[in-house]
Amino acid sequence: MPADVRADASAAPVTAAVGAPRITGRDLLTAGIYAALVVGLALSGVSNSGFLGEGAQWSRGVSAALLLAACASLCWRRSRPLVPFVVAGPLATAEIIGGGQISAYFLLFEALFVPVMHGSRRVARTCTVIALAAAGTAMLAALLGGLPGPAVFLVAMIAGLMASTPLLWGWEVRHHREARGAAERLAGLEHELAASRAAQAVEAERRSIAHDLHDVIAGHLSAVALHSSLAASLEDREARESSLTASRSSAQAALRDLRSMIGVLADEGTGTLPSATLDWPSLAARLRARDPSAQVEIAPALTDPARVGPAVQAAALRIGAEAVTNAVRHGRAPIRLTAGIREGAVRIELVNARDGAEALGAGLGRAALAHRALAVGGTASSGPEPGADGSPGWRVEAVLPLHGLGESSGGSADEAPRTEMIGR
Repeated sequence: MPADVRADASAAPVTAAVGAPRITGRDLLTAGIYAALVVGLALSGVSNSGFLGEGAQWSRGVSAALLLAACASLCWRRSRPLVPFVVAGPLATAEIIGGGQISAYFLLFEALFVPVMHGSRRVARTCTVIALAAAGTAMLAALLGGLPGPAVFLVAMIAGLMASTPLLWGWEVRHHREARGAAERLAGLEHELAASRAAQAVEAERRSIAHDLHDVIAGHLSAVALHSSLAASLEDREARESSLTASRSSAQAALRDLRSMIGVLADEGTGTLPSATLDWPSLAARLRARDPSAQVEIAPALTDPARVGPAVQAAALRIGAEAVTNAVRHGRAPIRLTAGIREGAVRIELVNARDGAEALGAGLGRAALAHRALAVGGTASSGPEPGADGSPGWRVEAVLPLHGLGESSGGSADEAPRTEMIGR
């Protein structure tokens, strides 16, 4: 019986190094234990007869020398598992046939167990085939050699047990070890996947914060810049003060929203979203500040949770904010905004004239439009479009489902929407 089978069951296979075999302290200890077993049993006089005749065919000293050489080969049991199989296996078999030392059975067991346990899969299969073929040859030789029935039975029993027991045990331990290794690799992959998902979640949150800052803060700051420039060009005191008041209100709203977002980022205990100063009336007010004659049509159903899901409401409002911000910053009159429910979907459209000399933008704002729409299963597009008179213009269009991904419908999508005219 191997002295460290339990240790082998939990030990990872050792890959043989190129060059000289590497002998470990555990292998030296195992070889020393078997050597002590050989010497102890030889000195005790415990032995049996060989299979070649009555009594041992050679002296006890020869038997001890053969078995000690077999023990020495166990020094390479991990780094070169074929060495014990090639050296200890034949020597132990020879001792079993012609000698009488019982320790030969233990060494033969170890010689068959080692290559299956520590060798490569190819080595393990090759040694298994050779061992089974040798056992079959021994039983066939006993039958053809004219041995009496009890002797044939004894040869068959010893050959079968000495071949099958270490091989089956070695394969069982090897399978458990490989299964444990596969489980550890799978756990490592799961940890890597969890880390990747966490990184993606952080990236998604970063982009969401960037979009919120752009949609809300940029709109307020655009209003500040617009009213400040307008106030500087107005001669009427009352109109100038009104424009400065609007500029101050927009600056305060921007500061309030910015503090709200910073508060959410600084508070690790809550996952609530910032309460931004953003609604459809405020968007209409921004457009009227840019173009007093702006046409704004916003359906009240857009804020009805029975008609439009919360995720779609938020996405529509953000898309409207981005469109209004671009119109205020880069567009000019005439401006027209329509937002409502038509043909079973939320539809947002903003059209404005623009200065043909101004270069077309392709920054975060346009990407945010598509991102907001895609997040709820819709589409959004923006780009230049000539006006009715052929002058340069800009058009933003978004089509969103009434309920976002994962939201259940709460009302009839086929009802005719009511439209409220704001700021016409």
